[in-house]
Parts: sequence; C-alpha cells; structure tokens
Amino acid sequence: MNSRMSGLSEDMIQALSKLEQDAKVELWEIDLRSKGGQLHRFCNQVNELDAAVVWQGKEYTPYPIQASGFAMTTQGASNRPTLTVSNLLGLVTGAIEQYGSLSGARVTRREVIATFLDAVNFATGNPMADSTQEIVSQYVLEQVTTLTTEAAVFTLSAPSDTEGAIIPARIMLADVCSWQYRGEGCGYTGRPVADRYDMPTNDPDKDECSKCLLGCQARFGINAVLPYGGFPAADKVLR
Repeated sequence: MNSRMSGLSEDMIQALSKLEQDAKVELWEIDLRSKGGQLHRFCNQVNELDAAVVWQGKEYTPYPIQASGFAMTTQGASNRPTLTVSNLLGLVTGAIEQYGSLSGARVTRREVIATFLDAVNFATGNPMADSTQEIVSQYVLEQVTTLTTEAAVFTLSAPSDTEGAIIPARIMLADVCSWQYRGEGCGYTGRPVADRYDMPTNDPDKDECSKCLLGCQARFGINAVLPYGGFPAADKVLR
C-alpha cells in the first residue's frame, strides 16, 4: 500500500480509490508567526456557494495558489516541490519587505475530498461532512526562486531536511532590493528622483523606489558604489 495511504480511515481510502472521484480540494496554511506575522489560509477554489471553502470550521481565502513536484521516495534526498503564489496584489513582496525573509516559515498542505467538506459549504448542507477525513503534509519554505509582479515561486522542503540548519537573515533575490527605501541599508536622503515605476518625478508624494537596480542607480549614480540590497548575479548562479 502507498505510504500516503497508511493511517487513513477506510472511508478516505475508498474515496481516493474510486474510479470516478469527487473533486479533491487542496488547502494551504502559510504560518508566518515565527516571523512576527500571522497564519494565512488559502485555497485555489471556492465552495458551492461561491465563497471561501470552510474546513474544520476555518475559512480558506480564495487566492491563486498551486503546487507541483510532489513525489514519494524511499531512496536518496527527499524531493523539493514548488509552491506558486499570486503576487498581483503585492502580497508576497509586502511580506518580504516586512519580514526580510520568509525562509523557514511552516507550510501545511491539506488534501480533502469535497464529499467530506463542512456542511456550510453547500446550499443544502452535507450529511457526509467529516472533518477527520484529510491528508496532511508539512513543509518549510526553503527559498524564493522567482519573484515578479505577477507571481512568486517557492521551493519547499520537508521539516526534517532543515532541522539544525541556520536560516539566512536575508533572502537572495536577483532583481529585488530588500532594504526599506530611505531607511537603514538604503541610506538615501536626497531629493525625489523617480516613482515606483522608475518614471522621473520631483513630487515627494510620488517618491518611491522601484526596488530594482535602475532605481538605485537613478539615486546614487551609475558609477557609484551602490547600497543595492539585491543580488544581481544570483540568477546566473542558480541557472
């Protein structure tokens, strides 16, 4: 029997083994409390009422999030799945700016068959609701491999792979400066130069760094020794 099946109830095993399965729902918990943040719950789907999926009485906010690369192995190093999270609202960029690094944050993946979801997810209730029917996997955010204005891609690892490891104080991003603009690390105190899109401006209300190398050069000069908080060569090393 597959090791993921061990310890599951007979109802769950039967549901997973059916030729025509009910929809499987992936629920994600990203715990930033160790960073001084909050526990966030996300789901890439909505329930029958077009609202947040509720599991075990807790709401999972509808948000674009998906993962890949899961595999069971008994030999060699454990696999490194990837988790892709939308960044269109600046959620990930804001978290990195606030906490400096998300490495080491705990991630919980809950796999649930729709048949067993809480009754409040359905217009007429759900007599099959059973909050014990789930597969739970634990991971750790190891590093951010890609960060754009559209999405962030994280590499996940098993908690056992990082026990005793020293998590870096700063995350290495090729094209994103981690310093707070005009704060410690940045050190810029001059006049307004450009807005967040690197468009020239002398308006203090629009004065905002793009967090890109160009934004740093615009303020300190192309030939200056820059306090840029990114690692421009990191993408070349990772490739």
